Amino acid sequence: MNFLIMGLPGSGKGTQAEKICAKYNLGHLSTGDMFRTVMKSDSELSKELASFINKGMLVPDELTIRMLTEELKNSKYSTGFLLDGFPRTIVQAQALDKMLEEENKKLNAVISLDLDEDIIIERLVNRLVCSKCGHTFHKIFVKPKKDNICDICNGDLIQRDDDKLEQIIKRMSVAKEQTLPVVDHYEVIGNVKTIHMTKEDSTGDVFCKIEKELYDFD
Repeated sequence: MNFLIMGLPGSGKGTQAEKICAKYNLGHLSTGDMFRTVMKSDSELSKELASFINKGMLVPDELTIRMLTEELKNSKYSTGFLLDGFPRTIVQAQALDKMLEEENKKLNAVISLDLDEDIIIERLVNRLVCSKCGHTFHKIFVKPKKDNICDICNGDLIQRDDDKLEQIIKRMSVAKEQTLPVVDHYEVIGNVKTIHMTKEDSTGDVFCKIEKELYDFD
């Protein structure tokens, strides 16, 4: 089984991705993680990727698809994958469709997390991230045991620059303009599972909703 998870920044994709992968025995294919892993290697691909990232440029779709194709050969995806962070645009979705077809693979379901924008903004402005291990906390919902100290590694908790209000509003605008049409692209195919969330929903509640939508794959 192969799934794609989508949603606006702060909708909870990362949290739900972990739960989905654990239940369905899937490899979590995060393009962000993939980029970071490649950047740490001493390879031609790393040099090519660095030529864009180090200049603050977007990674070209062609290079991302090439990296995804190579990444999917890893044995951890032998039982399927959950794709997270790509595609973000219609062009990327079309490129992904072509790549999967060439690799004789398909997306069984697209999980679309739907949460009110005001709630997302409240979540993001209160989010804290460990500067050392990257674990995420929240000033209201997932408080660390010690103020501004990570429970996992004792690293300092910080607010990322892109979690500040002005940057959040910009991210939302870009995401709505580019990413939401991608959901429409997959709606035409007919494999979108929309998960409607409320402010009161816990992460467990959301996962229960996802499980109900994916009951065909149990």
